[in-house]
Formats: sequence, C-alpha cells, structure tokens
Amino acid sequence: MQHVSCSTRPHPRTATLVCAMLFVALLELWSAHFARADEVVLQPRPDEPGRILLTGRVIDHSGAGLVMETAAGARQTVPSKQVVEVRTVWPSQRAIADDHWRRCDFVAALAAYESAVAAEARPWARRVLQARTVTVLRELRRWDAAGERFLEFVRDDPASPQFDVIPLAWTAAAPSVAAESKARTWLADRSSNVAGLLGASLLLSTSSRVDALRRLRELALDGDARIARLAEAQLWRTAAVTADAAQIGDWQRAIEKLPEPLRAGPYLVVGRAWGTRNEPELAALLLLRVPILYDDQPHLASEALWSAGQMLERLGQPTEAAEVYRELLRDHATAAMAAGAAERLRELRPNTP
Repeated sequence: MQHVSCSTRPHPRTATLVCAMLFVALLELWSAHFARADEVVLQPRPDEPGRILLTGRVIDHSGAGLVMETAAGARQTVPSKQVVEVRTVWPSQRAIADDHWRRCDFVAALAAYESAVAAEARPWARRVLQARTVTVLRELRRWDAAGERFLEFVRDDPASPQFDVIPLAWTAAAPSVAAESKARTWLADRSSNVAGLLGASLLLSTSSRVDALRRLRELALDGDARIARLAEAQLWRTAAVTADAAQIGDWQRAIEKLPEPLRAGPYLVVGRAWGTRNEPELAALLLLRVPILYDDQPHLASEALWSAGQMLERLGQPTEAAEVYRELLRDHATAAMAAGAAERLRELRPNTP
C-alpha cells in the first residue's frame, strides 16, 4: 500500500515562493514605513553649516523636547528650541483648513482645523492643531475662546513650543462683553500668570484698566522671561502717548530680547509710538517688519500696513504709501483697515503712478 507522507517540510519550490512573498511583503512594509516617516528639521550645530534633517517617527513634542524613534527602533530627544520644523502626514482636513486660512476665510478655517483635531490621534500633533484653532480664534477676535484653548495646552505644558500663539491684544479695540467677563476671571486667577497676562491684556481697554496695569507691573517681574517681557510690552501700550524718544528707543531694543515669534505686537506698539513722537521714518521701518515677518498674524499685519502708509504720507512719499495701501487691500481685503486704505488710495491717485 502506498503511504501518503504527512511531513511538514515544504517542497523546495513552495519554500522559495513563500520566501519571495515574505520578502515582497516586508519590502512593502518598509516602504510604507518610510513613506509615512516624519521629518524633523533642526538648527545647525555651531560647528556645522546647514540645517540637520532627522527621519523617523515623532513620539512626542513638548517644552521638554522632541522625542523621535528612528527606523532602527532607537529613541533620541532633541531640545525643542533646536527644532525648526516638523514635517508629518496630517489629516486631510489640515490642508483644507490651511487653504481657508490663506484666503482669510477664518470661519471656514476654524471648522476645518477643529475637524482635523478630531481626526488626529497623536497627542503632540493634536496640540499643534489646537494651536492653529487659537490663531484663527485670535483673528476672529474671539478672545474668550482663544484664551481658554490656549490655557488648556499651556497648563499641561508651560514651556509649550506653541506658546507663540498666545492671544494677546495689542490695539485699543474694546473686547466683547463675554471676553471682558472672561478676562476678569483670568486676571483674578493668582494660580496662573499666563491667565493673568491674557486678562490684563484685554482689560487695558476697559474700565478695569487700573487693575490690569497693576497686574502687568507684577508680571513684568515674573521668573518666566517670556511672560515678563510680554507684560512689559503691554505696559508700553499705555505709555506710548507720553514716552520720549529715549524711552521708545529702550523699548525697541527690549523687543530684541523676545523670541522672534513673539515680536509682532511689540513692533506695532513701538512703531506707532515713534509716529506719536513725529518720527515717521523710524515708525515706518519698524511697522513694515510686521507684514514682512509675521504674515501669519493678518490682523496685526493689516494694522501695521495702515499705520506705515500714514507714516509714508507724512514723509511726503505718496507713491510708496499707495503701494502699502494696495498691499493691505490685496492681502487683507476683509480687514477693518481696508476701507480706510481704499479711501486713501482714491485721494492719492492723482499724484501717484
């Protein structure tokens, strides 16, 4: 009788086929892994030219540093201040939101960013997207909602890499009733100096101005240099009308001590202070830094363009002023200053090319 073997040893051809299939599967997995790999751009080391690029998977990114897992499975931590950019695959809603943002459709951008937050599972990436919602709420002047969302991730991570989106007021526009009420709550919160800074910033334009000034003077001595210097810059808002040239010069030098992402509002304040002192050239040069360097803050950019245009007119440079007004209308057509820019252009047109 012929016996049928039950051996588990595969036929040589079968084994070869299985190995080939496994190799293809592993190759696909390897390719998929690197197709989805995160890229982290770092500042160059002092002794090396050019930026550094790391590839792998970002595990976390907070004030404590960026933690990355390499393809070999090793983990390394990089100081947050060294990180220039993190490139990763975002939920599809992120691209939609960014497009709305570029077109200054802030209402649509907010909805899309919130949708992206809901679709994102990685905690560090969710914080980045939540910071984007703060920037949109800031542009919508929804100070109460912007402040609450900002405080949410700063409470968990006081040294957050997203600290630069802090929603501070830099102009004299009065907040809404809801925002003023929330600001008073923040001002009274002695457990959070960040909350106190947010509240004082908004209340400078209200009947609570005296209390806001008192808290800002306290915060100007804070151990966190970011809070202290921002509080000091907020105080400039109230002193700009009476400050002399020496004092304004001191303020301008003090701006350079702030991290670059936090300088837009102070540039606007000090630029306008130079204008008050009848120094239109100094004013225009400082004001124009805002739209050039901080186009991610459209409200401040439009305010700065408007003031810069006025300074150029005062300097007897109508052609240059008209160009600034045109930029305001082109890039910030929905801004509050757009109507004034259009009116000035009509007035200047007979005298400009």
